[in-house]
Amino acid sequence: MSRRLTRTVIGTGIALSLLGWGAGRVGEITLDTLRPDIRAARTAAYNVRMPAFSVHLSIEVRP
Repeated sequence: MSRRLTRTVIGTGIALSLLGWGAGRVGEITLDTLRPDIRAARTAAYNVRMPAFSVHLSIEVRP
């Protein structure tokens, strides 16, 4: 894969990731505005102890 194509693919992945994150934040803010009682329920849910886990991601690019 050429260097230009590799950079394009990586840049596109980053852009899509940021776009998805932004859409999620907009949705969260919209829900908080429309239904403030959800915020209290979500805060209570965050205080519940969660089991420990980890996620490992790796990306391998080969020439």
